[in-house]
Amino acid sequence: MNLQLLVSGVSTGVVYGLIAMGMVLIFRAVGVMNFAQGEFLMFGGYLCYTLNRLLHLPIGLSLILASLLMGAVGVIFMRTSYWPLRNAQARAIIVSAMGASIVLKEGARLIWGSIPVTVERVVNGSTTLAGSAVVQWQYVAIIVISAMIMALVYLLLEKTFIGHIMQATAQDQYMASLVGIPVIMSIGLTFALSAFLTGIGGGLLAPLFFLNNTMGATAGAKAFAAIVIGGFGSVQGAIIGGLIVGLVEAFGGAYISTTYQLVLIYVMLVLVLMFRPQGIFGGKIQEKA
Repeated sequence: MNLQLLVSGVSTGVVYGLIAMGMVLIFRAVGVMNFAQGEFLMFGGYLCYTLNRLLHLPIGLSLILASLLMGAVGVIFMRTSYWPLRNAQARAIIVSAMGASIVLKEGARLIWGSIPVTVERVVNGSTTLAGSAVVQWQYVAIIVISAMIMALVYLLLEKTFIGHIMQATAQDQYMASLVGIPVIMSIGLTFALSAFLTGIGGGLLAPLFFLNNTMGATAGAKAFAAIVIGGFGSVQGAIIGGLIVGLVEAFGGAYISTTYQLVLIYVMLVLVLMFRPQGIFGGKIQEKA
């Protein structure tokens, strides 16, 4: 059972890590946490459902197309919810993002209804490991695909010219504009990449959990907890924090109660804030004079 819980916890944890990575990318680019990120997961799952169940496309193609469409949704979100308020106070942008999350949630209810739906699995069947541990191939597929996506994002940010432009804009938008970097395009790419990552997570989780228009809030809260645990602004911290949240959720639900899964995650969050408030990969918190 422990092996099954480990695989299940890691698979859901890497999806939380993808959501958290998307939130960190936006935070580093514009300095504001996007509280509509969970709705990107929900919307990505519904787009995958539309392509797979309603248009009868293969699940692999549906997952890719849904993720690309979510990249476009991310750009639209940036242009409508962030860019008009880029010079306003951070609280105004946060309120705007929260309003956009309500629009996405209610829009999904109007388009797809409130009845839970699901999609096909990327890989069907299960395998037996270590004698009696039955592991579903979908969990393994989630881990492999998420790991590949994380590696590709790392290569994009660290080894490509576009990634360097995105990081330069995230560090200082004014200086980036002075050296000729198109800031709006760079920020748009960041939002598109963020929504793309989260949309993949929605498509991967859709076969395991029924899709509904309220699932984004819970997923977003867990991803935020992962960011705090891993360290604000740290991409690797978001990944590790997501894995921790997934494992706490899996083992806590099995050995204590599924009712208290979210409570256990917040207990972990409070402990981190008490003993290491900067997170696992965060730097020392200093107060400016």
